[in-house]
Amino acid sequence: MASSILAISPRTGLKSTFKSHLAQRLRGGFGSTLVAQLGVLGLGTFTGVAAARLLGPQGRGELSALILWPSVLVMLFSLGINQAVVFHTGQKLYGISEVWTASLFVCVMQCLLVVMVGLLVVPRALHAYSPETRHLALIFLFTTPLLMLSGYPSSLLQGKLDFLSFNVIRMIPTLVYALGLAFLLLVRIVDLKHVVGFQILGYVAALAVGGWILLRKENLRFSLKKAVLNSLLSYGLKTQFATVTSYVNQRVDQLLLSLLVGPQELGLYVVAVTVSLALSFLPQASAMVTLAAGSNLPRAGAKAVICSSFRTSLIWLVVGCSALFVVAPWLITLVFGACFIRSGLACRILLPGSIALGLNQVLYEGSRSLNDPALPSYSEGVAAILTGVGLYLLLPRFGF
Repeated sequence: MASSILAISPRTGLKSTFKSHLAQRLRGGFGSTLVAQLGVLGLGTFTGVAAARLLGPQGRGELSALILWPSVLVMLFSLGINQAVVFHTGQKLYGISEVWTASLFVCVMQCLLVVMVGLLVVPRALHAYSPETRHLALIFLFTTPLLMLSGYPSSLLQGKLDFLSFNVIRMIPTLVYALGLAFLLLVRIVDLKHVVGFQILGYVAALAVGGWILLRKENLRFSLKKAVLNSLLSYGLKTQFATVTSYVNQRVDQLLLSLLVGPQELGLYVVAVTVSLALSFLPQASAMVTLAAGSNLPRAGAKAVICSSFRTSLIWLVVGCSALFVVAPWLITLVFGACFIRSGLACRILLPGSIALGLNQVLYEGSRSLNDPALPSYSEGVAAILTGVGLYLLLPRFGF
């Protein structure tokens, strides 16, 4: 991927662009971000397998449902503030203490909204689940402020181009969760509340480490200004629609499954999705490089980068997903256990969609590099409607 982009540098001026000090910092940041992305994906794969083996299809479905609904509320009330913090910090529109104070003020409002709305929504959404599952969902709901707060230190550091600290913080929750599940596997403890507990512990660790790193690097003080608050909200709301439509389109399947089918079928479906996305790390990496390189190039050069990324991802996905189609049922049985054998067919059905999903990531980041950030919201909005209507009509009749 990198070599194909550099190959066009004589025509587009990419080589001269990367000679600057800023470009060198960005290139190093991209390298650490790509490594972190592979780490997050690898740990995520392990936690998916470990949770499935610990809990079985029924418990895996309950875990997905109880985490999913609070997480959706966090996304809905995020208001694009994380992206706004990155932008305002990078552009140095205001002092870092002013941005930090305004983001904390917004975060308090966000946390109150998430918890209050969640108390109304979560019990009703999970009414068909066991009392223990609903109880754990409410516990997880009350810890979502930790998740929201832990994102702001990393966003500030990302805006300051401190990619190493940024990537360390964002890997901590997954790492702690993976270590916790590994411990449960070793001692053979099969309990949903312990699995949820280690996920919450990951958020606590990320907040503690992120706050510690930020306070060591910056001399922060309380400085709340209305202009900064308004500016953060104005920028964040412009990005929120695209974020919501993309998230909903990628989660509407599990949301509807949690409402229309039992937890066992949801657990089988989650495993099928996990395996079908096993090859997504390369298009995700290509997408990040596309956005970075394309944003530093004239329009013609950016288009060349997009085409190169698209071709590379297309070849990888077609070849890889074709091989995965052949071995998926055997692989799922081997890795997750014989109780997940029904996930094999679902995985095969999902694989063409995973090719499209990977290519979409490249195209969306390409559109952002061409200063067309609204394109993803149009595409994802239409797709979410089609997916939601199709699932609503077909799930009761045919199952997952």
